[in-house]
Amino acid sequence: MNSANSTTLKVVAWLLSVFVLLTLGSQLYFAYHDKFEYNVALEYEVSENISFKGIIVRDETLIKSSSDGVIDYRYSDGSKISAGSLIAECYSSKSEILSKQRIDAYEKEIANLKEAQSYAEADYSDADSVKKLIDEKYSEIINHIQLGEYELAQMDKSELLMLMNKYNIITGVDEDYNSLIESLTGKIELVKDVYSDPISTIVSEKGGYFVSVTDGYEEQLNYETIYDLTADDINSIIENPRKETYGTVGKCFDSYSCKIIGIINTDNPYFADTYLSVKLSSGSSSYEVYVESIEKIDDEGNCIIILDCEMMDSSIIKNRVEQMHLVFDDYKGIKVDRKAIRFVDNQKGVYIIYGEDMLFKKINVIYEGDDFVLAEITDNPDYLNVYDQIVLEGYNVKKR
Repeated sequence: MNSANSTTLKVVAWLLSVFVLLTLGSQLYFAYHDKFEYNVALEYEVSENISFKGIIVRDETLIKSSSDGVIDYRYSDGSKISAGSLIAECYSSKSEILSKQRIDAYEKEIANLKEAQSYAEADYSDADSVKKLIDEKYSEIINHIQLGEYELAQMDKSELLMLMNKYNIITGVDEDYNSLIESLTGKIELVKDVYSDPISTIVSEKGGYFVSVTDGYEEQLNYETIYDLTADDINSIIENPRKETYGTVGKCFDSYSCKIIGIINTDNPYFADTYLSVKLSSGSSSYEVYVESIEKIDDEGNCIIILDCEMMDSSIIKNRVEQMHLVFDDYKGIKVDRKAIRFVDNQKGVYIIYGEDMLFKKINVIYEGDDFVLAEITDNPDYLNVYDQIVLEGYNVKKR
């Protein structure tokens, strides 16, 4: 046998040996893991809370109008307005509003082009700062879209276009926008030829925050009448959160602060004069509230609760009734199935898969659920960590 054949046989033998070892190893690995039922340790959050439907009450002032025209609002819901602000214009038809909106859009675009054009004498080095602003504005638009904030995304889109126009002027891509401005001016004149002025206008008598939606309870519910509401009154409003309204185009109120009234069920109605938090089912935000009063109304644990809330965000100002959660405590830890818990030397913990062995990890329980507990999250290697493989059931395994 020559040396070439001998070398070939050695290589083949070596490859066969590696293949056998890999096969055997994989069989042992899967045989070992088949002995266990396990899950992965993940972060989990629970709250001790009472769920109820809360009625939001503010001192609200209706904005009324006797006009029969089509209303074009000049402010979005939640906008801060001052006394004497032009709230809306009334037009004879929807087409007049569309014409007005086109004129406004063209005029805004012209103003943006003129501002961008003013950068014609800017130093080329300014392009870098404008480019950075373009990237930031683009990221903001993406974020607004992901959050469903389409109105904000549209506003940022206009600013982005202006920044891009500035960049083009600074870098010499465009010399000026005179021809485009002239074209837009011509479009405005064409629209004005078929446009009619509003038949009436609506002005706010007082300042505050504006909302275009009314529900018919504005004059019935306020900071004084809230204390006279009975359980039947509360349930009636919850079942019918909106009544027909006539001759109103919106309302305003002094601030986002409000009172919340509802009926809760609790075995311990003795937490008045305390600060807790409220979460809404319609969002992820949490709001601090002061428990002003709790009045027991029957022997089944039902109570009328009144909360003071200093801040609600603009996303819910249109709603009179919201599904709420009165939160007493929030707990965040590693979720552990109760059947995984073991005791070693009187220390509570769990076994995790550690290579081909099982390793005992301690746990510090911070919350007790019905079929699980939450273990404290820690960097201590002796304690359970996130992404450890927790053994639920297993046997015939060497323990470390």
